Amino acid sequence: MPITVLTLSDRSLMSYAESAQRGHLERESTFVLPMLTAYHQLQAESLSQAETVAMISTLRKGTL
Repeated sequence: MPITVLTLSDRSLMSYAESAQRGHLERESTFVLPMLTAYHQLQAESLSQAETVAMISTLRKGTL
């Protein structure tokens, strides 16, 4: 399910999540902040682009 988190000009946050059945817009910070925190955590733990390309290349060769 794709999620978009937006920071508005007044620094408030909102999120939009979409599923096969519907889209949901959330403006309540108690719901949006945990999504933003999770995004930042994933971003910090993710491989760099070069590391990702190297890992995929290794996997395609079957040497991992």
